[in-house]
Amino acid sequence: MSISSPPPAPSSRQSITADLPALSTYPTTTQSERTSALHLVADSIAQQRQSASFTLITHPYPLSLTILLLGILCQYLDFATFATTAAGLIMILLLGVRMLTGGYISLAETINFAWLEGPAGLRVGGKKGHGRSPSGGASGNVDPAPLVKTNSGNIISVGSGNGKRSRNNSNSSARGEAKDIENMVIVSKWGEQEIIGALVVRVLRKEKKAVIRAWTVKLKYRGKGVGRGLLEECVRVAREKGCGRVEFEREHANSHKLLPDIFNSGFERRENRAKGVLLEVMKEQGVGR
Repeated sequence: MSISSPPPAPSSRQSITADLPALSTYPTTTQSERTSALHLVADSIAQQRQSASFTLITHPYPLSLTILLLGILCQYLDFATFATTAAGLIMILLLGVRMLTGGYISLAETINFAWLEGPAGLRVGGKKGHGRSPSGGASGNVDPAPLVKTNSGNIISVGSGNGKRSRNNSNSSARGEAKDIENMVIVSKWGEQEIIGALVVRVLRKEKKAVIRAWTVKLKYRGKGVGRGLLEECVRVAREKGCGRVEFEREHANSHKLLPDIFNSGFERRENRAKGVLLEVMKEQGVGR
């Protein structure tokens, strides 16, 4: 008589992963998912304000100057007067930081369907954003999108604008552009849950290349391979559409630097890292630049 042993119980790790929904990454065509993707891109631009503010406050140059100024005041003022003066000085400095980085909110407001279907770069104050200091509101030749609240708590315009052109644009030129240009939105999501990553790419058929206009992942999911998955899907789709090159747009959604160069090292490191990952993915899939 033999006694069979019971099957081993699944490990706790296996039971946890079995319940996790699958991560899916794909080009979306639904209005709701494209809106959520643009919302995510706009939120990533608004988050740049926080990064820029932190850099300004903690950078050795302004920090040393502030400490030196407080030290000088401490030598000539009594404690009560010094405390009041120091508090006022710090408030002025924080207000200055807020003003210097406020342009990122204006940039976030331009991310809507008009931006998706419009020309390259961000448009701020009716002008195309170049260099490091665009500011103002959305372009004047498109219908404005309603306001929404981002995950950072900022109120911006995004998503539901219909992006209709003004009547001055001819239908024939619009049809010609539509044949040569295809704007795509690629998203990542867990199962049927919310979108956690988004990539906006423009396929230029005449030039046989694809240009990435935005690429972002929700903050808590970064560093987990979601962003790389978006790039892999982008390169795969671009190759299927006959593109021999994939590159980041020069004025992509997160490219603008509003502060002087000495404060932009963090942004530049992230930019170079993104380009490096894209090159790795292109090499893996046999797509040249």
